[in-house]
Amino acid sequence: MTHTHDQHHSDAAAAARAQREATVIGWVAGSPIPRERLDTRVRELRSGRLAGRLPAVGSKEDRQFLRWTAQVLLTEELCRVELAGLSGGSEADAARVLTQAESLHLGSINAAAWSSSPAMAALYDAVTEPTPAIAQSSGTRTWHRVTHAVAATPLEAATAPETSLGWTTLDDLPATLAAELRSRPSGTRVGPVRTGLGWHFATVTATESRPDEPTPRADADAPDPARLAAFNRWLDERRRDLVTNAPGFEHPGDPGQPDNTHRH
Repeated sequence: MTHTHDQHHSDAAAAARAQREATVIGWVAGSPIPRERLDTRVRELRSGRLAGRLPAVGSKEDRQFLRWTAQVLLTEELCRVELAGLSGGSEADAARVLTQAESLHLGSINAAAWSSSPAMAALYDAVTEPTPAIAQSSGTRTWHRVTHAVAATPLEAATAPETSLGWTTLDDLPATLAAELRSRPSGTRVGPVRTGLGWHFATVTATESRPDEPTPRADADAPDPARLAAFNRWLDERRRDLVTNAPGFEHPGDPGQPDNTHRH
């Protein structure tokens, strides 16, 4: 046990050193992404409205925060490169805003990149097709007010504060999470539930029946869950093909990096 404990601390120290000494955070299509870009983004985040919620500099949580932010930047660059490679591809003036429920279909890294990179929304339009509209039968539909937390490990998800998704239908949530919520009484906290985005805890805090809308989507250009899930899969494939992480900047949920492993 002592040897394992010592090895873990040695690995964590090596990861911290790799982060401090890195000159690049990774490569996209063979091109290096400089560390300066990460430092600039971190300074912006630490001086922004969420600064008080960010981890202490130098902590294990801070190393995970740096990994997370690096992955956002690599995703932004991947989308820029992919969009530039498409015939006539051009960025929109501004990224469309995702709802909290829609963000679940992308995960926190991709959703953050969406909010900061107009290229991502333009790429979404270019590589995915809208979900065909299905006429709604007359009657009512049940809506749920849901609070939710997601993280890379069950423990982190269990201890993370839940945020409100607002009013949503369970059809708009990841299928495995929706199935678990359907199986339990309203007000019951469910989890941990695993999806491709991580481990989830969620609670239905209220339900309400509303008349079906005559059309399933008022804005035909708005992001929809099935299309977002398809885009997420497409991004994962392109990330595997084109993105290489520098040592110390692995995905924060990668079980092979020491700061992701919970040990007693």
